Amino acid sequence: MTLPTKLLGKTPVQVSTLGFGCAPIGGLLDVVDTEAAQGALDTAWDGGVRFYDTAPFYGFGASE
Repeated sequence: MTLPTKLLGKTPVQVSTLGFGCAPIGGLLDVVDTEAAQGALDTAWDGGVRFYDTAPFYGFGASE
């Protein structure tokens, strides 16, 4: 299955309409080890996710 995509604002960049919220891998509710975080990211990428929501405040930079 291919995820639908759309243009990101007024740019030529295509992103998936399904996003990956990175706050949990930054330790929002609990510590997530590096291997588990990488596995989640790899699985999302392999599944076609091309939109990742992250910010310096998610785990004080850990999600980035």
